[in-house]
Amino acid sequence: MTVDVRGLSLEERLTRLEDERAILQTLYSYGHGIDYGLEDEFLDCWTENAVLHWPDRPPIAGHAALAEAFRAHTHAPRVFHKHVVVEPRIEIDGDRATVDCYFARLDSYEDGPGIRSFGRYRDVLVRCPDGRWRFTERRTEREARRWNPIRAELHTAS
Repeated sequence: MTVDVRGLSLEERLTRLEDERAILQTLYSYGHGIDYGLEDEFLDCWTENAVLHWPDRPPIAGHAALAEAFRAHTHAPRVFHKHVVVEPRIEIDGDRATVDCYFARLDSYEDGPGIRSFGRYRDVLVRCPDGRWRFTERRTEREARRWNPIRAELHTAS
């Protein structure tokens, strides 16, 4: 969504840009954290009572459940994959933001690298007392999925 910044002061416009960049960092930290097993970075993306909605699973609510889900997920170097986000649409209203963005998860297949799934994330974030933007809710809307990626333990060193 386009925001008309003509009536905003230079300071207000700068604050908005800083907030958008901080929100993007949270989106990116989610992917880097889950892909490379960076548990502290991943968990720092969430408020204490946040809810994560992954397809075909019950909601994952709160830090303890998020940590458990994180530990059950695959990570490099055992399994390489990439969570990629593109085209985020960020709406900020004070200390609350909503973000819709596309995602793709890349994995290895017998015929080479490929998109395992794609869709969009629908996020709600809040500015926390330390100034960091964190998810209070992330809803994954998967639109397509490919099965049977290659697991890293099946790869041979080259």
